[in-house]
Amino acid sequence: MWRSPWFIGFTLACGTALAGPYDQAWSIVESGDRSDTRQEFPVAITQVDGQSTRNPRGGDALAPGKHTVRVRFETARVQQSEDEKSRELDLTLAPCTRYRIAARRTKPTGTEWEPKVYEEKIGECARKFK
Repeated sequence: MWRSPWFIGFTLACGTALAGPYDQAWSIVESGDRSDTRQEFPVAITQVDGQSTRNPRGGDALAPGKHTVRVRFETARVQQSEDEKSRELDLTLAPCTRYRIAARRTKPTGTEWEPKVYEEKIGECARKFK
């Protein structure tokens, strides 16, 4: 009988340790799609909060709140400096929202670009945490 409280405590501790990112409302940051009409191109998401990402297309669940996202876009047209290739974005992520980031050229020729962020609700998350 003396093992019962220990076993219950161990089980509760393991249960909370196994809680994943989808057990609470989440956000996703990922690369946008190419659009010839809007002159937008996919970016590589290289870091989130100073940590390298597993996949440059993004897609990992993140806790809502403030995050710093580093994106990279290289054009094959001309040589770019390091400052022209990367941008850091300070984003405040809302719960149950997907953020798609694309590189939009600011001039038809050359290496100048700006990040464009699009938001959309994650239906599954919104239904689960209504």
